[in-house]
Amino acid sequence: MQETTTTIRHRQPDGRIRVQELADRFGELAEQWEHETWMLSNTDQALAHPAYKAIVKLGDPVVPLILKRMQTRGGHWYHALHAITKANPVHPADHGNVAAIQQAWLRWGRDHGRI
Repeated sequence: MQETTTTIRHRQPDGRIRVQELADRFGELAEQWEHETWMLSNTDQALAHPAYKAIVKLGDPVVPLILKRMQTRGGHWYHALHAITKANPVHPADHGNVAAIQQAWLRWGRDHGRI
């Protein structure tokens, strides 16, 4: 896969990225991260990927996009959600259960009006 080199040129006066540009940027980074890390069994390696780090750096505005992607496509997005929100909605008994972790985050997203 080709490396994506999108530059966001249009920021609002306060520095925020426009919503559609944010969605486009997130989509590009998510595709890159998923494509380049799907075969990794080491979570630390996947979380160290530059695209993942760029997603986390996008911050709170990207949370609804992450939740929507998790809802429609699954994936190990809970680390990014925790890194951005500092929330931890997962019951300790569910650690290691990917489906339960995803459901806990989706429930959190609904409860907090993020999806």
